[in-house]
Amino acid sequence: MFVTMLAAALIAISPVGTGGAVTPVTGGGGPDQYGYRYLDSDTVCPGAPTYNWVNIKGLGTQITTLGDDNVAGPFPVGFDFPYYWYKVNQVFVGSNGYVAFHDNGLAASPFNPVPGPQRPNNTLAVLMSDLDCAARGTVWYWTNTAADTFIVEWDSVPFWSTGGNNSIQVILSRPDSSVTFQYKEQSGQPYNGWSPTNNQTGIENVSGQVGLNYLSGTNPSQNMYHPSLAVRFFPPESTTMQVHDAGVRNAMNDRSGGMFHPNTRPLSFWAVVKNFGNQAEGQFKTYVRVARAGGTVVHYDSAMARAMNPGETDSLAFGSTWTPSTNGVYTLKIWTRLTGDAVPTNDSATIEVRVLTLPGTLTYDNGVATHMMSWNGPGGFGNRFVPPVYPCSITSARMYMAATTPTQTAVGIFDDDGPGGSPGDTLFIQTVSVSTQNWYSVTPSSPVVIADGAFFVGGMSGTSSQPSFGMDSIAPLSLQGWEYTGVWAPSRDATLRDVMANANVSGPVGVAEWTAPAPRPVPVRIVVTPNPARGSALVRLANPRGSESAVEVFNATGTIVRTLALDGSAVVFDAKDKTGAELAEGIYFVRVAGTDSPVAKLILSH
Repeated sequence: MFVTMLAAALIAISPVGTGGAVTPVTGGGGPDQYGYRYLDSDTVCPGAPTYNWVNIKGLGTQITTLGDDNVAGPFPVGFDFPYYWYKVNQVFVGSNGYVAFHDNGLAASPFNPVPGPQRPNNTLAVLMSDLDCAARGTVWYWTNTAADTFIVEWDSVPFWSTGGNNSIQVILSRPDSSVTFQYKEQSGQPYNGWSPTNNQTGIENVSGQVGLNYLSGTNPSQNMYHPSLAVRFFPPESTTMQVHDAGVRNAMNDRSGGMFHPNTRPLSFWAVVKNFGNQAEGQFKTYVRVARAGGTVVHYDSAMARAMNPGETDSLAFGSTWTPSTNGVYTLKIWTRLTGDAVPTNDSATIEVRVLTLPGTLTYDNGVATHMMSWNGPGGFGNRFVPPVYPCSITSARMYMAATTPTQTAVGIFDDDGPGGSPGDTLFIQTVSVSTQNWYSVTPSSPVVIADGAFFVGGMSGTSSQPSFGMDSIAPLSLQGWEYTGVWAPSRDATLRDVMANANVSGPVGVAEWTAPAPRPVPVRIVVTPNPARGSALVRLANPRGSESAVEVFNATGTIVRTLALDGSAVVFDAKDKTGAELAEGIYFVRVAGTDSPVAKLILSH
């Protein structure tokens, strides 16, 4: 659906099995900086793919939560798939004909180039276009029993508004690390036709700065979609590209999103940093800085990240806290400093922090609309909020809106129990009549109480192009905006503007208001010593929360080989599996049982 707004080395490779470089006659391309190339089934060249549709409809798992412009997942690949210089094992599936490894950003019209730095990154764009899974069609994913092939299929999905039919799939093949796009049927065209902002096909890496474009709009013309087309992307047999890249995976919360904090209470800082490159890195510094809206720095600290192999993470807890004394908007920035870092786009996380005294208003905007936006079909917008204290009582909610003719618009408060933490149960909803540009409020008869997690405030209209919703593009931005196009999804414009949706809240009565700030725990970090280990190793939690009871040890295929009960925050691992048999030499991983905490690598040797 459309929204309206008022240098690395290159190396030569050969396709597998060609025995030497052969110039493709038509649809071949690359290499990119890493060495990936592509060939299609229209190409006259040894190694070119042959179209061979693999029907998984009814065989795999149906994704039932996709609609018009949204993302579902994550879904397990079922194995570690080698992609560029790292491995991936889960995907988010976009309704608009793409998957992304470990990135739930929404790609929607107008579409950005692939490859490109704009989120989502790590993208496989099969037919990234304005498809409408809410109109008809189904989407499926499947892993074979050998755990070496993974497929996502869009079956009979039309374009938004214009119809047509698209049956497409992406296939990940572990034996040769290839990615294959297949097009069983492609009929019709996107709303407003084929153009670079209406359709993209290609692949990109985790930063979006390395990749291959197969088709953008109608360019190149010989690569236009057609039935029985297959396109295979394959990596080099070897690469000379060395990538030194450390960055911030997330900080302060799971999405480095805007947050609220009570005045006069200390705020602790944490971040998960990652070695995104393909080279082992020594220790490096990570910094945190808090500044007022005018730029005055009110807090500064640093911490040393441990040495990491490619793909590893480290959970950092900064040593000092900051206690604000003035309400207002602050910018919190956490960044890494690695000599020779090749990808600066992932070096930092910038987080909007709103300090307030309760009762107060949870808002990400500055009160003045810089834009008014509407959908050219039914739709809406909203915000996600994590309260600064629990329990939190919502006394009212409001949205900034305008309409050229009086328009009935539902304004609601929603729980975060929908798929993937999206808006779920309706906690309160009321219809307002929107006309002149202004704030429109709804007030529950009794406060809505949030005991944990997050909640959403959103407005929805069934009238095309009415109303328009207020937006604020003044930095800092919260990244907490959501959009509604029949289903809820993170806003495609979250990096550009905030939605003007607010909630008036209060905390518990009395002293408890200030003694129950929302927990923002530092992700647990696991330390294994010695490593490599011979015979036994000590597994220790460096920053336990107190709720951990066990750790799991699993092998490189993802199979759990041992569960160890913790004695306090540590346990000795005797290098044996759950049957008591000695484990083979190799690489294993350790994580806290029942959590998504960062894993620690364990190398066993005899």
